Amino acid sequence: MNPINPVTNISKQSKDFLNKFWNLENNERPAFMISYVGPKVKGGEPVKSALFSTDGIDTVNDRLLDPEKYLKAQLTEIAGQIKLKGDYVPSLCPSLGVVAIPSAFGCEVVWWNNDFPSCKAALSDDPGDVYKIEKPKVDSGELKRVLDYSKYFIKETSGKFPIRLTDIQGPLDSAALIFGHNNLLMAMHTNPTEVHHLMKMVTDLTIDFVKEQRRIVKEAGVEFVPAMFQPWLPDGSGVSISNDECVMISAEMHDEFHLPYINQLSEEFGGIYIHSCGNWLHQFSSLEKIKNLRGLEFGASEANYEEVLRQFNGKIPLACRIGFNQNIRFNSIKDYVERILKAKKTNRGLFINVDVTNGLIDEHWPETDLFEIYKLLNAE
Repeated sequence: MNPINPVTNISKQSKDFLNKFWNLENNERPAFMISYVGPKVKGGEPVKSALFSTDGIDTVNDRLLDPEKYLKAQLTEIAGQIKLKGDYVPSLCPSLGVVAIPSAFGCEVVWWNNDFPSCKAALSDDPGDVYKIEKPKVDSGELKRVLDYSKYFIKETSGKFPIRLTDIQGPLDSAALIFGHNNLLMAMHTNPTEVHHLMKMVTDLTIDFVKEQRRIVKEAGVEFVPAMFQPWLPDGSGVSISNDECVMISAEMHDEFHLPYINQLSEEFGGIYIHSCGNWLHQFSSLEKIKNLRGLEFGASEANYEEVLRQFNGKIPLACRIGFNQNIRFNSIKDYVERILKAKKTNRGLFINVDVTNGLIDEHWPETDLFEIYKLLNAE
């Protein structure tokens, strides 16, 4: 395979500005990157997402199960993104979606043709079954495929691209998949000891796995990016996790059942960068108890962006995207960017992912004029 060459000077410029972003020093403008903005674009071509696009020659399943096709799709995405302005660092990510950690605990993986895989709960309705599980090895289940893909991506590109952390979810999200969502929520009330037992095992495996993926990447002389989610995060500055399950529980329950394990991860890796889908506004008080909270990544249509900006803008880094909520819609990419800029208190620590995500638009979605977007973001 003949990989494209990453544009080194663009990567350096992006890293320099993103370091300012993570340090809350980007006074002059928000950090941003241009992702998929719809099929009609002025001033550029639509970016084809390797991770989320259902378009193209291959299905999502074809890409995920064939490392050559997966790498080719990611290189195609990179080739599209480096042509556009923004604070983008080309990198490769061996993500398989939510299944990696749960599969190591025995969850059966269900491979869908045109979507990321899901998994079936590994435990029965008896919470006591958690004591039958032994802590898995770092190459158990689909974790081995992730490590193999990390090696493959490095070998086939001669180590020219940073490797991003795979999708490790977060302790609570993984526990919900292993237990089953309803059973986990019930067990929090009826069998809290068993829930904590599983949470500790999941957290310990997550730590071991992150260290193993990082070891493989670093020993190959390649940069490791400890975040699945955009933007680029410098190694040693923390680790990214998902916290989608938090929308289902109270802040008090989050304090009891997730906060200790988030803080364990934060202490191990020097901080936590949290992604959450859905409406998690009720978790403000619990999130503020996280040790060294490095940042929050959220959908502006899912967690009310005005409330999030009012609470955290200028205090910690915030990364927003449009999100998946079908009921709260933006009229265009320009409308989305303008609304975020109007609601912000400061540019410091604000990252705007200019991304609509495939599936949230229809044939009426207007053309995106990238020159207008650059002007709004003071990046002409």
